[in-house]
Amino acid sequence: MDREVIKDIAESGGWRRRLLNRLRHAFQEEERQGLLLAIKVRSISMVVILIWYISDEPSATLAVFFGVSFILMFLILGLFQHFLLTTRNHPAWVPYIFILADCLLLSTQLVTPNPFETETVFSNALSLRGSSFVWYFLFLMQATFSLRPRLVLWCGFSIIATRFGSMMWVLSSPEIFYQIDIPTPTPENLMKLYFDQNFVSIEDRIQEFIAVSLVAIGLAVVTSRTLRFVENRAEAERSRSNLARYFSPNMVDEISLAGGLDRTPREQDIAILFTDIIGFTTYCETEPAENIVTLLREYHNLLSGSVFRYNGTLDKYMGDGLMATFGTPRTGPHDATDALRCALELVENLHEWTQQRARQSEAPLSVGIGLHYGAAVMGDIGNERHVEFAVIGDSVNVASRIEHLTRELDAPLTVSQDLINAIKREDAGGGALIRRLVDTGPQNIRGRKKKIGVWVAPRPATTPE
Repeated sequence: MDREVIKDIAESGGWRRRLLNRLRHAFQEEERQGLLLAIKVRSISMVVILIWYISDEPSATLAVFFGVSFILMFLILGLFQHFLLTTRNHPAWVPYIFILADCLLLSTQLVTPNPFETETVFSNALSLRGSSFVWYFLFLMQATFSLRPRLVLWCGFSIIATRFGSMMWVLSSPEIFYQIDIPTPTPENLMKLYFDQNFVSIEDRIQEFIAVSLVAIGLAVVTSRTLRFVENRAEAERSRSNLARYFSPNMVDEISLAGGLDRTPREQDIAILFTDIIGFTTYCETEPAENIVTLLREYHNLLSGSVFRYNGTLDKYMGDGLMATFGTPRTGPHDATDALRCALELVENLHEWTQQRARQSEAPLSVGIGLHYGAAVMGDIGNERHVEFAVIGDSVNVASRIEHLTRELDAPLTVSQDLINAIKREDAGGGALIRRLVDTGPQNIRGRKKKIGVWVAPRPATTPE
């Protein structure tokens, strides 16, 4: 049974590598689009902040221009990164450099006194306080847009590193202190110390570092889980899509819930159906390729619909032929009965199809169907480059040769006595189905010494135009 679905279920290394490579390329494009979106949001934010800053400080002084210069630098950094990302051939380390540059620029801006501010001069220690620290979380948001866990962690590290560097620069000033040395630690003395503009609270800075670390790790985990979820869903949907090519929808649901096909080699009794377009080789000699492909599509669609409707499995298409099984991958209580119901439905549907083709002046066709029931071996065969889940055994050969009896017996459907016996054992209302058949007695089967009992279905009556 040649099917790529087995590579999915068996988690073949080559298939998984190809899938992961395709997903990786898709994620890289989504990362790029996410970064572009984050840069657009960031640029709009910078413009809004710039407008707010200028409106709050309407006077055109050097102090105002100094503050504006930092906002413009953030805007230029974002636009430059946007330009690099739109080239599609940018190095992978570009986002990491810009994240570090953003954190470095913000840390510098927060602790750099405005040299043109003459009215009020505050200690640099005050720059480490207040709500200005929350701006760093915008960089974490931007990194999260990339769907890249490593970039999120790098952003958290960059925030801590640059913030620590700016704190050490502030502490390098002789008037700045951080050690608490209060003889009487009363609430009043502690408040007085805390509000001293030269005092730096190391404990508060440690809390900032812990908060950034936890948020960065949490966002990285969420991003990683999102990527893993998408990968798993992509693999599951591909497996499910491939399963749907061979199994009925109900069987696909059952196999998916069970975690895939059971790949253990085993032998079990199944019903086997073969179909074949009689005279297809001669037909192909005179018909154009387009007509042949259209014919096979209609033919295969008609066959697969009936096979799936009766819980069958499409084992393989063989050009103008088809092999289907009933009782795979798991046996059911009335596999033989379902197989005969499917075959009788196919006889009717194929007859209507050939009549419709005749009314459209298409070349006449005749389809033979053969049914057999018996033991077959199932399991993986092949090598690491190509794996097939095969249904093999003497019963498969017999089913194929019983189908060929449709030519000798001039019948659209030939059924082995073994399948008739299985239907009787199942006792699933198959008696009425058997009565639609005619017992032709034992027949010679090519390659077998012993004759096999064969039943046939008469040809449906032709509907007059």
